[in-house]
Amino acid sequence: MQPDWLYFKTIAKESGKMEQSTRQMIFGAINVPLAIFWSNPDIQYRKISLSAATNPASWSQSLDVQQRLWLVNKVNTMAIYGEKVTILDGRKNWLQVAAMAQRTKDNKWGQAGWVPEDQISYNTTYLTEQSCLPQAVVMVPKTALFWDTTCWTQPINELSFQVRLPILLEGESIFKVRLPDGGTGHVSRLETKKVSELFFSRECIVAQARQFLGLRYLWGGTSCYGFDCSGYTFRLYQSQGISLYRNSRQQSQEGIPIEENSLLPGDLVFFASQGGKGNIHHVGMCVGNGIMIHAPQSRSEIQESRFDIGHYQEEYWGGRRYVYC
Repeated sequence: MQPDWLYFKTIAKESGKMEQSTRQMIFGAINVPLAIFWSNPDIQYRKISLSAATNPASWSQSLDVQQRLWLVNKVNTMAIYGEKVTILDGRKNWLQVAAMAQRTKDNKWGQAGWVPEDQISYNTTYLTEQSCLPQAVVMVPKTALFWDTTCWTQPINELSFQVRLPILLEGESIFKVRLPDGGTGHVSRLETKKVSELFFSRECIVAQARQFLGLRYLWGGTSCYGFDCSGYTFRLYQSQGISLYRNSRQQSQEGIPIEENSLLPGDLVFFASQGGKGNIHHVGMCVGNGIMIHAPQSRSEIQESRFDIGHYQEEYWGGRRYVYC
């Protein structure tokens, strides 16, 4: 359900009487396993959003190369269960939202896009506890969310890598967590950590990255159901407690420049058009010895490749380091 101000704004816009005004920002949270942020609220996108939200694993696995290429420039990003969003605008049964953890210089609230309105929850309990309680974060590609500890064979749904939920109770083997709709669930402590426990380790970030070898590239992807190149590096650094910008060009503007012969595992490497002198179009993560792990493009999957020879060497732009150790 949209906040009241969005209905008034929609009516004003449709009647041609829209006036710019200041207002208090309204926040919500993603209430589906995977939400696609579209560049515009086109009716043809609703069915795709529903499929991705209902069963993201099945949806992503069913996409052929042409369907993956069709997503290019139509999708701005994707968000995962529980991510906090700012409501920017509304249009009938669509909302324009910004994912607040997905930093961008283009919008102070985060990477923005259009989602069906029923994929957003406004539960105040969840939003409050998200900001004041410790959070459990998923550290494996995917894990199950359960209603209670007596029903381990009946998961509510699946949670992707880096889903973060407020912790209500700590058990020996489980966390009881708050859900975006205000309900509660349980996740395994073996597959999660507290956000406060995250720290950068070169060995750890490489191990996290290699969990996804063979996963198909997905334009706009930021989840275990598919990553694009910068969505992959964004989530990998998030798993280390570090927030990078969402897109590769802006990631290249952070950190400090590192000479190619001084790169260490965990440093990011960037590639640009015009022999490495033009616009940045790709990012990977160094794993050592001239090898990077990366999500190349819609026809391929996450893989390790040499960047010191061939095509990648020709388009090499430079490396960046974000942790000075």
